[in-house]
Amino acid sequence: MSVERLLWRIYNELNALGVFGAMDRGEERKENLIALTEHAENFEANGCRGLFLFLEQLQKLIDSDRAPATRGKSDAGGVRLMSVHKSKGLEFPIVLLCDLDRAFSRMDFDTTVLVHPELGLGPRRVDLDRRIHYPTMARRALEGKLRRENQSEEQRILYVAMTRPKEKLILLHSLYHAQSKLKQLASLAACPVPPETAAICRSYGEWLLLPLLCRPEAKPLRDLAGVEPENFYAGDENTWQVFIHDSEDFQEVSEAKEESEESGAQNDADLSLLELAYPYEAATRFPAKRTATQLKGREKDEEASENAPRPTVLRPLDQPRFRQAGGELTPTERGTAAHLALQYLDFSNPDAAGQVAALAKKRLLSREQADSVDIAQLKALLSSPLGEEIRRGKNILREYPFTVLIPATELDGDAGDDQVLLQGVVDCCFETEAGLTVVDFKTDRVFGEEVARRAEHYRPQLAAYGAALERVLAKKVVRKALYFLASGEMVSL
Repeated sequence: MSVERLLWRIYNELNALGVFGAMDRGEERKENLIALTEHAENFEANGCRGLFLFLEQLQKLIDSDRAPATRGKSDAGGVRLMSVHKSKGLEFPIVLLCDLDRAFSRMDFDTTVLVHPELGLGPRRVDLDRRIHYPTMARRALEGKLRRENQSEEQRILYVAMTRPKEKLILLHSLYHAQSKLKQLASLAACPVPPETAAICRSYGEWLLLPLLCRPEAKPLRDLAGVEPENFYAGDENTWQVFIHDSEDFQEVSEAKEESEESGAQNDADLSLLELAYPYEAATRFPAKRTATQLKGREKDEEASENAPRPTVLRPLDQPRFRQAGGELTPTERGTAAHLALQYLDFSNPDAAGQVAALAKKRLLSREQADSVDIAQLKALLSSPLGEEIRRGKNILREYPFTVLIPATELDGDAGDDQVLLQGVVDCCFETEAGLTVVDFKTDRVFGEEVARRAEHYRPQLAAYGAALERVLAKKVVRKALYFLASGEMVSL
């Protein structure tokens, strides 16, 4: 523990600032105590360490009549810049609390191993074969615990900052895309703010705006966001004043404009620059990265993309499924359950019902997912010619993710000479003597003539799967097939 932290610990445990502040010349006494901590900070910043050396240095300064200087009355009437930690125990007539939009630090969570004094260690798991690392359950538990503790500490710091002024507190918060951000915050605004909502906030400013948006004084903010709360908070008589300033209010726009006009009048414009033809115009209309589902397919491929859209940080807090009425799975969730069952299905075991029950027992499927799986469809697949081919096949791959770089012309003939990063997940692939067979299972409820038409709908996706597997596995794909579970029909493309 550093000397500065030791001093603050003593001050806090003994309430030293409060005790000495209540004595005669209390402000001066508190200044002396704080000056001692600043001297300790400077002492260690110069490379010195240890309480013994610090006390020895203090004694030498006292003996030579060069005791550390304190802040005296000369500071009165001036402006003092300090951190919240330095302001502990002090009071000022007016306080400006700035930089409220700065996000809470995440440096503590970027280390390879998280450490907690009670819960122990939370490492990342390193997969040497695949050359990846991912968080363990222990790390996730520690990260949640440490994040809650850090937010508690940030709340204490904010409390200290907001209790320093005697007369007026001025809060400064800047927002990019203020209208959409305020609208998002207004959907969660409450007073008091629920702990679940406070936990997903990223800055002091969000903590303060959530209750403020419920107060009558925040009408300018609500007008900007275009929202109105259902209930106003009237729990105290303290009045707030809310002002909105645009960044242009603080810029010398008129002078910059005059200078631009003067320089423009003196220089002749080069009109030939307006006729420049960009040589790679086709590339601007074609994305550098695609997933197979964007060609046509299911949602699973999007999960393979590292840059798949993430949920908004501030979002409505929905009731968990076990608290919702009914609890039935959506069609998308039923499709996900069917693909999970197919991923673990043993084609050599004809007992489809027993296999699904075993998956639920192992918690690879939830009870609701297991109940939604159509056992008759799985039985039909197991007894079908395709099921027999998969049983006899070699090197069977299930839910196989891939990422390949392919010529853009394979996806769009007008794309030019660029390359595209293609990502996806193949349901099933197996090898025969002739080559590879790619199978994609579909839960679409189509029958009769509609099956062939729907199969054509998925042709680009299967073509992308085949091209990708030929590059990744260096083997020829001889057949691409769709299997519709509802009708039990297979279509080769």
